[in-house]
This record gives sequence, C-alpha cells and structure tokens, in this order.
Amino acid sequence: MLLSRRTFLKRLAASGVVVAAGGAYTFWLEPRHVAVTRTDVPVHGLPAAFNNLTIAHLTDLHRSRYVSREYLERCIEITNALQPDIIACTGDYISHSRRGGTRGRLVYGDGDNAHQYARDAGDCLAQARAKYGVFASLGNHDHWFDAGVVTREIEKAGIPVLRNAGTTVRINGETLPVIGLGDLWSEGVNIDRAFAGVDAPFSLVLMHNPDTFEHWSRPCAHLILSGHTHGGQVSLPVVGPPIVPSQYGAKYAQGLFQRGDAQMYVSRGLGLIWPPVRFNCRPEIALLRLQSA
Repeated sequence: MLLSRRTFLKRLAASGVVVAAGGAYTFWLEPRHVAVTRTDVPVHGLPAAFNNLTIAHLTDLHRSRYVSREYLERCIEITNALQPDIIACTGDYISHSRRGGTRGRLVYGDGDNAHQYARDAGDCLAQARAKYGVFASLGNHDHWFDAGVVTREIEKAGIPVLRNAGTTVRINGETLPVIGLGDLWSEGVNIDRAFAGVDAPFSLVLMHNPDTFEHWSRPCAHLILSGHTHGGQVSLPVVGPPIVPSQYGAKYAQGLFQRGDAQMYVSRGLGLIWPPVRFNCRPEIALLRLQSA
C-alpha cells in the first residue's frame, strides 16, 4: 500500500518524536534517576556482633562535565537518609582520560577542571554520615589523573583512603577489618600487603575492579564491594550489556556473586563515562545487610 505524502510525513515526524524522547531519556533522565537497591547477604560464621549490620556502597561518582556536584550531593543525602552503619566508597571519584591531551579534555572535561572535580568529590563525601564511619579505596580514573591529589581531597573529609592497606572498626565489642585493595588496572592488587596482620573470621573488602574475584583464594569469609563496570551503562533486553570494561565480559557486570566463603557485590555506580548515557541500567546506591547464615 502506497502512503500519501501527508501520511508519510506524519509517520516520519512521529518516529522523530520517539527517537528524540528515547535520546532524552537515556541522556538526561536515567543517568540522574538513582535507584536504592537493598540486598541481604547471608554469611556463614558471621560474628553475632555484625548480624544485621548495614553497609551503603557508593562507587564510580565520576564527577565531570556530565555528572554534576548537585546530583552527587543529592545521592549523599539519599544515602544518609538510609542511616547505614558503614559507608564504603570504591573509587573513580572523577573522570579522566588515560591518554589526556585534547581528546581527554573534550570528552571528560578534565585537564584544568580535574582539580576542581576532585575537590567537589571530596566535599560531597564530607557530607556522608554513617554510625561506624566512611571508608574509601581508589579506582583507575583517580590514578589516571593523580592518585595523590584525589586521596588528599577525600582524606580532608576525614575519610581514610585504603590503598593495599587495612584498618579496623569496633562494632558491638567485635573488631571488623576493613581492607582496601589497589586498583587492578593502575596501582595493582597486593592482597598479602593489604591483609597483613589480619586474623579475623570476616572482613569487609573495598576493591574497585571486580576481575580479581575470578581467582580469589583468600581464606575466611569476606564481603567484597566493587564497581568499575557501571553495569555496562546500557543493558539491552535479552542481550544484556554489550560493552563491559572487564576481562570477563558481562560476567561481573552487576549484582551479588559467591566464590567459596567470599561474596562480592558489584554496583552499577552513581556516575558514568563517555558516552554519557544509561539505558535499562539506572545508577545505584546499594544498601547491603549482613545476616548470619
């Protein structure tokens, strides 16, 4: 059946509206439509002192020309309203091109702005509140810019940045080790150094890149928190995320995984990188609750 010119133009205009609406959603709406996900994590041998402990996981803030300070401050407000016992932050507080130069400044808005973005990230995290403290590790983008600068800005907020190192927090009379691993792509993961002196039945581990989990062999129970993947940013129906920055493709794109007594939660993160779109993959504040199994 032949279409009249008028009908053709009407259908073409309607198609254009649909495409424009889809583009507006993926570029403007979903990247700022943060979701709070709640996950119970059963742990065998969990000390009774940690039963029902809640951990808010924030990752991949990616402060840049595409991720505003105002949006990140709102995410912190939402997190604080959850009244978590611990807040864990696992890296990529700003966006920065590994190559730098003109393309890096064009795509990420870094260069001269990167120092301000690092300050913004630190100022936002300074507003985070948790009963037993806030802890952080670094990601690859932090190192591609300047790990020392990013560390200083976050530690100004009173938040320890753990780089292949650990600390402890006392909860209901029991000591919880909090371990921060170095970024796999830039600093390198040194598990022996990070866990030096740790002798506990359960540890909380901050690890930006989930790929290390594929060969995880550290004994005892651990809850490992990771980001890096953004869930792929775009997740197609049936197909899933076509692009994930991981050696293992979409295997560790998002969600809870188990290997022996260790469990890993991979968050979709708060921000995004180029291209600055999300589809079927909302940004995430993860609230995890430990439970004795």
